[in-house]
Amino acid sequence: MRIRAVLGFFLALLFQITVSGQLPGREYSLKQLIDSALQNNYLLRANEKQTEIKQAEIDLLRLNYQPRISTGATASVWKFLLPNKQRLLGNSLTDVYTDISVYQTIYDWGENKVKKTVVEDEITLSREIQRQLRTTIIWGVADAYFELLKANSQLEVHHNTLNQLKSHLRYAENLYKIGKVSGVDVLKINVQISVEEKAIQKAENAALAQIINIRRLCFLKENESIIVRYQADSIFLAEQLRIFVPDTLYKQTFDNHPSMRAANLKLELEEKQKELSRLQNRPELYSYGISTWEHGYLPFGKNFNYNIGVGIQYTIPYFGGSGFKTRIIQSEIRKDQISDERTQLVFDLKKEIDLTLNEIEDIKSEISSNNRIISLAQETLDNALIMYRSGQGTIIDVLDAQTILSETTINQQKSRIAFLQALAKLNYLTGNDENPY
Repeated sequence: MRIRAVLGFFLALLFQITVSGQLPGREYSLKQLIDSALQNNYLLRANEKQTEIKQAEIDLLRLNYQPRISTGATASVWKFLLPNKQRLLGNSLTDVYTDISVYQTIYDWGENKVKKTVVEDEITLSREIQRQLRTTIIWGVADAYFELLKANSQLEVHHNTLNQLKSHLRYAENLYKIGKVSGVDVLKINVQISVEEKAIQKAENAALAQIINIRRLCFLKENESIIVRYQADSIFLAEQLRIFVPDTLYKQTFDNHPSMRAANLKLELEEKQKELSRLQNRPELYSYGISTWEHGYLPFGKNFNYNIGVGIQYTIPYFGGSGFKTRIIQSEIRKDQISDERTQLVFDLKKEIDLTLNEIEDIKSEISSNNRIISLAQETLDNALIMYRSGQGTIIDVLDAQTILSETTINQQKSRIAFLQALAKLNYLTGNDENPY
């Protein structure tokens, strides 16, 4: 008894050490997985910082109409003094010079205002890029989630099939013992069992691959066991009768898709860049003030002078000053380039929407066909089992019917989930960046 108690204690201790390295399993819904991916994605965080950087540029532009003050001081020694310096410095060969200058822009023809609107558009563009990232993340997580459900559904069907084959095996072994069937029937069932066990292993590996994918996409803890809530049936029931109108989807996509809105913003930005280039050829009106002190030593209190005034500055639009014309031409070319890209994007989005809608209709037809096949396959299996057990049928008929039923059931589960994947892609194509689940 004492030996058993000691052995039990060590076994319990070993079990505790084994499981202590792994956190208890946590169940996640699709909504929770997507929320976790959106909250922890580093590209989204980086994009938010880019928006903050652009916001700081607006603060910098506000300083352009504030006066710029600069100061300077020099101390030097002369070998001899020229007459004008001698009048200022006396007999001292040292020279201390200090100045303060102020420069104030009075009018810049609206250049600063245009620059501000450019930065504001760049902030809006950054937000559209963020929306594009969000839609991509939502689609990626949803697609991985549905792929995991496919693998789990396939695994469940294979397990059910394996249990049924084992039941067939027990019945065939009993018939073999009493001489009603040959050993070939038992062998054939064992072969089919081996095929199912191999399929189970393959499905387990596929499920594990998607678990790894989801863990990375959603930034889940490394040592936490993941349990994914099965929601395919409830989502399918809610969405199976949904009617899609292509023209409505096109309009929604062109109005809301981040890439389309980003292209429109880029066109507006290029137009404003053209305006900025034109303003480079406008004169700048400014005021200035300069005050100076100069003496032969410190401290000093005389030889103070100042100069204040208003000035205008203009760069002649020839030679080196004609660069703005080239920049205007570049902006026009970039506008044409963006327009071509936007037109191609319209065709690509329409194509993807059409293909996805066609895929949805095809999946619906496949689901309907699979329902009929499953019903017929189940009836065929039941009849084959009755015939086999009565000695009038063969095990081949039973195994064929079992195979058809299993494969069709797997295809049915995959089709229902593929329907949900197509909806997730449609959600991505229409530019919806909110969690739809």
